[in-house]
Order: sequence, then C-alpha cells, then structure tokens
Amino acid sequence: MKPRGDFDLKKTREFLVAVALLVTGGVATFVTQEQSAQAAGRKTTVSVVLEPQNRQAMIDAVYDTVDPSSQAYHKYLSTSQVGDTYGQPTAKLNQFKAYFKRYKLATAVYPGNLMLKVSGQYSNVLKAFKAKLVTSKHKVNVTLPKTLAGQVDSVVGLTMGAKKAKVIKNTKATTRPNLKLNGADFSKQYGAQKFVDNYQLNALYDKGLEGQGQRIGLVMLSDYNKGDVATYLQKNGLAADTTRLHKYYAVPKSQVTQAFKLPAAMPAQMEASLDVQQAASLAPKAEIDTFLGTMSGTTNTPVMTDASFLNTFAEAISRNIDKQISTSYTVGNEVLGFGELPLSETKEEYSQAFDTLFQQAALQGITIFNASGDHGPYDSPNKKPNLSIPTSAYEVEVGGTQLPFSKKLNGKQVTVTKERAWGDVVGLSKEDISQGVFEGSGGGFSVLNPTPRYQLGFPGVNTFNAIQHLTFSKGKYVLNRDPKVISGTGSGRNVPDVSGNAAGATGYATYFTARVGKKTNPIWMVGGGTSYVAPQMAAANAVMNSGLKSVTGFWNPQIYTFAQTADSPFNPLQDTTNNDNLYYTGQPGKLYNQATGLGTVNFEKLYNHFNRQ
Repeated sequence: MKPRGDFDLKKTREFLVAVALLVTGGVATFVTQEQSAQAAGRKTTVSVVLEPQNRQAMIDAVYDTVDPSSQAYHKYLSTSQVGDTYGQPTAKLNQFKAYFKRYKLATAVYPGNLMLKVSGQYSNVLKAFKAKLVTSKHKVNVTLPKTLAGQVDSVVGLTMGAKKAKVIKNTKATTRPNLKLNGADFSKQYGAQKFVDNYQLNALYDKGLEGQGQRIGLVMLSDYNKGDVATYLQKNGLAADTTRLHKYYAVPKSQVTQAFKLPAAMPAQMEASLDVQQAASLAPKAEIDTFLGTMSGTTNTPVMTDASFLNTFAEAISRNIDKQISTSYTVGNEVLGFGELPLSETKEEYSQAFDTLFQQAALQGITIFNASGDHGPYDSPNKKPNLSIPTSAYEVEVGGTQLPFSKKLNGKQVTVTKERAWGDVVGLSKEDISQGVFEGSGGGFSVLNPTPRYQLGFPGVNTFNAIQHLTFSKGKYVLNRDPKVISGTGSGRNVPDVSGNAAGATGYATYFTARVGKKTNPIWMVGGGTSYVAPQMAAANAVMNSGLKSVTGFWNPQIYTFAQTADSPFNPLQDTTNNDNLYYTGQPGKLYNQATGLGTVNFEKLYNHFNRQ
C-alpha cells in the first residue's frame, strides 16, 4: 500500500520521517533498530517451530479436506485433533518444558502442538539454546539436546550483536478523498461498493448474505483506534457498530499499548486501520477479530519482529475462531533474507515455519489471504527478482489490478480503458523516477517454495511473458526507454493466485488519527496496494461462507479446478500490452500469468461453484 494521504509534511520533522516510512502493502520488512530489543537483563521471547509427526501425511490430509472424492472432504479438525494426529505428543512437549525450566524459562504450547513460545531473561535464553554468533554466515547458531533437537524445525527470533538495518525511504504525493460526497457515492468512489460492483459481490448481498455468523481474523503488528473505524464506516453510509471489533494480543497488551504511542509506529497503525476498515465494510455483519503483535523496530519490546509476526499468526490459527484470516504485513525477503540482522533462523526455515502453521489452518478449514506486494517482482531493490516472505502454497496470494480511469497524473494524461494488471510506469513524477521505487502487483516465482501440486500443468504456470521496464543500477531501479519484450519459463510457487483493484489512481479511502507530539491529527487519505485487496478477499469469503453449508477452507486446489471449467468464476487478464506488473504480463490463451494470477474474481460464480460441491 503506497499511501497518498492528507498529510501536512511541514509540521514536524518527526512526522515527516513517519510518513516517509509508510509501509508498502504487505511487504514492508520491519527489521530496524533491533539491537535494543534483546539485551542482557531484559526479557525476550523466541518461537520454537516443531516438526509434525508425519509431514507428508499432514500435507495429503490438507488436500483431502477440499477433495470432493475424499472421505475427509470438508471434515475439518479441531486444534486438539490436529495436535493428536500431527503435533508433538504431550510427553515430548513436557520434555521441552522441563528442559527450558532448568534455565528459568517459561514455555507455552500453541494448540495444535506444532509451535512453542519460550520466554525469559535474554541471558538465560542464550544459555538454553547455546547460542553462538557466526559472523561469517551472518547467523545465530542454536543447539538443543539430541533428545529434543530431532523434533525442532527451527528457532525463530533470537539475535546477537544486531546492527541497524537500512530503511528505504520514499514519499509520494498525497490525495484526499472528496468528503462532500454522501455515504453511497463515497462508498462507490472510495469504499466497499467499488469492490462490490466490480467483483459481483452485490449478487450475494441480494441473497441476504453479509457475513452473518462469520468471523474474520486480521493479523497485525500494530494497534488501531476503534473510533477511526467507526468514522470510516459512517462516512461510507454503514452502521458504525464497533462492538463487533475484537482485539486479541499475541504479546502482552502493555507492549502493544506502549508501541502504539510512538510516532515510529504510525505506518503500521495506518496499515492496521485500513485492514479493519476494508474487512468491516465489505462484510457488515461479520465479527472482526484483530490479532495484535508488535514491531521491535518501533519500541524496546522484547520480542523480535520475526517471532512476533509468527506468534501472531499462531495465536490466530490456534484460537480457531475465524474461518478466514488475512494479513497485509510481512517480515523478510526470499532473496535478501532479513537484511543486516543475524537471526537464529534462515529465510528457508522462516518460510517453512509459515507452511507448518498454514497447513494446520487448512486442516481446521481456515482460508489464509496474504497481500502479494506492491513492487511487481522487485519486493526490495536488488539485481535479482525477489518476493517477500511468506509465499506459502497454503495461502491465497492476492495481487493487484487497475480499474479503468482517465486523469492527468503529473501533467500527463493517463487513460486505462479496461481493467489491467497494476504496474505504474507512466504518469510518474520526476521525484518518483529519481527515487527508483516503482509500484505494481507483487508477482513472480518463489525461490523458496516449489510449484504446488494444484499449479503443476496449469496453463500459464511456469511460463511467462514479460516487459523489461526496469534495470537495476547503482542501488535502485531506472526506467528503460525502449523496454524489451521477452518470453521464458520459470519454476517454483507461482505468485499471485487472484487479484483485485489495488492501484493508487483507482484506490480506496482510509481514515486514521495520527499522534504527532501531544497532538492528534485526523487523516483522510486515498491509497492503493495489495494491502487493501487481501482483507477485501477475506471479507468476501466470509460473505460466501455465511450462505454455505460448510466453509470454503483451503481455496487453492479448488479455485485452480474451477478456473478450468466452462463457467469459470475468474476473468484472466491475458493481454500482453498495457497489462504488466512492471515485468510480467499476460499470456494470450492461457489462464494464468504472474502479474494477476487467475485474474479477477466473479464472487457470484465463485459462490455457486463452492455451493455445488
């Protein structure tokens, strides 16, 4: 999400810095100022990700839950059933507890028995894990007794001698929504009704389906103001009922509250606010459960951001109260890892940790939605294409499009005649170009996850058309005057799966109150990014689930099957011109591309497909 907000950048230098760090939807890597998060004499928390008893059987069981020919079809498990069948046994968990207790550490087991949360004095954590900093490998090595080590996939969130990570700062021109519009018109131009009208969710509203009986989980790294959500809903002509907003804390509430007061947390606050606003407005009768973690770069919270993010997902999944969970945050990069931060886990292990949690979610009938990113295949500036973590095969990767529009952008008339992949290379300001950071739908090929079984052999998967708009030079991207068009093949998990409107030029409104010193500033802004689309998809899923006999569960194997039917619920964007995400573009005659995945969704048809199974 590249926010374009109604900010007075001249008020304070502190406010300018906060605005400059506004996060990109779902792809901001929060690894700044980590050294203070863990220090001798302070308490800390790390995560221990456990190996399932039989991972292949667990994976097969995940697919069986959405296979109509299987006896396990839609027979979802409770957390205790997951734990009994695939998690570590109680006797082994007790061994972990006893071992860590010797070092005066507390151990909590997440329901499902696939992850532990270990807390205590930082110095004792180092001793328990026999942590050693290996400078040459930029890694913290950990060692556990052989009786326990065989059951451990990874230890997440332990660092030693961390340096400050570099932060890329870029600001954008801001746009304010027209607040003179009435609720219905405001919603059509800036709010839920735009999504409803373009993706046929209105047909489900006409059936009386509005998310009743459903709960939507949102995984966040910041708190938000419920009053801001009420203001947003009122402006969209909706009931401002905040009693359906619920907060669950993955870390102590005091840590979340402390972080929320700091100016550096403002970007994450804005992200949290828009997530809640999008979900609450699109599924007006669903309960909204927000799971709150913290970013160690914004305060002296003792939990590293990587562990906090993982723990917050574990909290949401193990509570098992939401059948759709969305996030617009991420920590880490598939190529660059965690920047300058030496951690106890590798990027491969961190990616695997999310696989384990998302497999548990699928067994429980939970659909996971994740914003795919806002810089095309270039999540972070690098000569190699790179995507953010996670790109799990067990989540729905949500990409971005641009709706038709015509307006002057930075003195140039820009016209889009039909919905296309989101990729901004025209109508840019000189400042945009000089910064070398460009916006587009996150997509490409994962280098950490193989091509999943539901994508193998699918038309368009592992082949591509592309336009080389950008070249990486001197630490940033520059526009090519004469971009080349190429075709080729790739491998790995193809991203995204589906897409929806995410371009700032056709974006959505957000409202939040930002603290600047002792003052609180009310801010209305129009923004774009896949951050908006992920919670929208989760809300649309809740609307569908409110009318289905059984919840949709693990989307991906099902939607790739639906996409090949005569009455496909997807609109593939196949054009090779004016249809790219800064690189990948359409593949004529094929149902998939790495800019928009299967394309946009017709939720009336998608509901009918799920309802017929």
